[in-house]
Amino acid sequence: MTRNFAGCLVILIGLLIGHPAASAQEPDTLKSIISRQIEAFRTNDAPAAFGFASQQLQTMFRSPDRFMEMVRRQYSPVFRPDKFSFGQTSLQSTGRPVQIVTIADQRGRTWTATYVFEQHRDGSWRIAAVHLEKLAGSSA
Repeated sequence: MTRNFAGCLVILIGLLIGHPAASAQEPDTLKSIISRQIEAFRTNDAPAAFGFASQQLQTMFRSPDRFMEMVRRQYSPVFRPDKFSFGQTSLQSTGRPVQIVTIADQRGRTWTATYVFEQHRDGSWRIAAVHLEKLAGSSA
């Protein structure tokens, strides 16, 4: 009986620990979310862009238009990139997947955008944060 319980416990722990990592192994899903949000920014589709944001971000900004305005002002390389490419996908210590994106803005500067994702109860992934950093030596 104790052996069966211990065996079930090991399997349960493995499933709980493995679930975020297994999802994070699907970088195509994360890349698709980022690409679709950037396309929504490019076409001024505020509801679509807002839909890729986590519930916490949606609560904070309250409306698609407010969210778009914040991105336009504070994340212009993400809002209107000239081009972008995907780098490494990894996991934070919290288990959240992270996708690195290299962005060339319309002025020729290069940026690294670190997208942090969270999984919602329905199993979907949403963007929880984006950390933007200009690469050293990048000039206009």
